[in-house]
Amino acid sequence: MDTIQRFVQFACKTKYDDIPADAIAAAKMLLTDIIATTVCGTTSDGTREAVSLLMDWGGKEESTVLVYDKKLPVYHAAFLNSLLSHARDYDEVQEDAIVHTGVSVIPTALAVAEAVGNVSGKKLLASIVLTDELFIRMGLSIKTSIMQSGWIYSALCGHFACALCSSLLLGLSEEQTVNALGLVYSQAAGNQQCATDTSLAKRMQPAFAARSGVFSAYLAKSGLTGAQNIFDGDYSFYKVYIKDQCDKSILTEDLGKKYWIPTLSYKPYPVCGLSLSAADGVRKIMHDHNVKMEEITGFDIGMTKQTHALLVEPKEVKYNPNRIVDAQFSIPFAVAMMAARGHLYLSDLTEQGLQDPVMRGLLNRVQVHIDEELEAKFARGVPPSRVTIHTARGSFTECVFHKGNPENPFTAEDVRGKYMDAMKFGMYPTKPGAPEKILEMIDQLEDMDDITLFIREINSAFVR
Repeated sequence: MDTIQRFVQFACKTKYDDIPADAIAAAKMLLTDIIATTVCGTTSDGTREAVSLLMDWGGKEESTVLVYDKKLPVYHAAFLNSLLSHARDYDEVQEDAIVHTGVSVIPTALAVAEAVGNVSGKKLLASIVLTDELFIRMGLSIKTSIMQSGWIYSALCGHFACALCSSLLLGLSEEQTVNALGLVYSQAAGNQQCATDTSLAKRMQPAFAARSGVFSAYLAKSGLTGAQNIFDGDYSFYKVYIKDQCDKSILTEDLGKKYWIPTLSYKPYPVCGLSLSAADGVRKIMHDHNVKMEEITGFDIGMTKQTHALLVEPKEVKYNPNRIVDAQFSIPFAVAMMAARGHLYLSDLTEQGLQDPVMRGLLNRVQVHIDEELEAKFARGVPPSRVTIHTARGSFTECVFHKGNPENPFTAEDVRGKYMDAMKFGMYPTKPGAPEKILEMIDQLEDMDDITLFIREINSAFVR
């Protein structure tokens, strides 16, 4: 029996009441975070063009594009909601697995649940937990870094996760679910080049995963078959894509006993996760040592090779970010903006923010180097950075896990605070009390008989 078949057996048999309370609470936190990033994603580059294209294509009205409150075919709604949620690079990540789960899973779950109809809150939450379980375990099982493999694991593993999520909500049999996963294996992709080139394709890759996962589940429901031995076969995922640099035992180890969704990290700032530690290091030094921006003569940032490749090169872009997507993937920008303004908010990631003369004056003071200690310990995952700020009265160094990392975790209240702020940056203003009503519904989601009511509440929250 292929490993995927064992996992499918577990997923299809596990119900809401079998899942521990901390995993359900983590699913609610993830849902809150993704609604927040979806709303603020409506004003991000590339999203309106994609929405306009698919709206123009039209089709069967099955599932809602959030905020826009327009219905499209289920796979198109999943695609657009995923794109919106990832556009600001503000969504969560499992740092050891190197996967953003929510940006594929939550849009898929909401779109399919709405298309199916009469899906309860309990079923939705269970599907999120179980899908994240496969998603994170796949990421953890891969033992090569994204720089070595060239894959972005959020997209690559997301195809399989979204096929599973769709299958669970469609009520497919174990055999049909295995076929859905086999069908999505024929579509799985997600490369690192789009991030290196800071292209808008980076924010679309999880959306491609959501779309293909939904499509594959519906194909399986219609009777189409896919490969059966996608994890252990002669031409399986781990052989073809990962060259057997993996530990597949992670996929089923302590299955049903240990749930991974509570280990997600949440972002305090709307930039690449590899920038977060450096930004928080600057913030901590300036606070703890009363360092004023005018005192700073230079920064020295120690990092891993992976961080350097993604967030420092090419220098002509990362030290002179002229597009928001360039700034999202630039450590010099994150460091300079934090020093210049004392924060790194959504309001800082704007065309005006990119031209801040104080921030611009600090960019070339940011020096970087490969920190061999960090490289030895964190070469594969999402590592911290070692920050040194130089001043006339001395140099100060910190190496911190960013706020939101499991070592320095977000609380439910932290996520709510992030949510309330993000709701101000959507394409429409919110009605008084509407964001709070959505939070109340998430808190009580397990009592809801049909989550369509929840989706309607989200879309009714805005003044159009």
